Amino acid sequence: MKILSVLTFPPGSFDDHPTSDDMEKMSAFAGRLIADGVLLHTGGRSPGMLELVVDRKSGASTVTDGPFTEAKELVGGYALLEVRDRAHAIEVTDRFLELIGKDASCHLHEIETNDG
Repeated sequence: MKILSVLTFPPGSFDDHPTSDDMEKMSAFAGRLIADGVLLHTGGRSPGMLELVVDRKSGASTVTDGPFTEAKELVGGYALLEVRDRAHAIEVTDRFLELIGKDASCHLHEIETNDG
């Protein structure tokens, strides 16, 4: 089962500068998940990243540029996972959030991909 995990932080709590120790721990964790075939792809928030919303209503599109200071949460990154089942998805996500060590959420969505 493929899962798209979207990492979010409460506004004002996101730190753009993880320590080198944090990065080493995350790299080791990701390496183990890649070796186990669980982590398929990942990416994170970048400074100055493009932020916008494209809405489609009544046949017309509108574009709203960010950043969105009124947002209830900030996207920190994503991971595409291959897991056995719901319990495995929760277990992997819980280990990831523990490693982050700060208030955060992962929104998990089962997806289908073109590669099967």
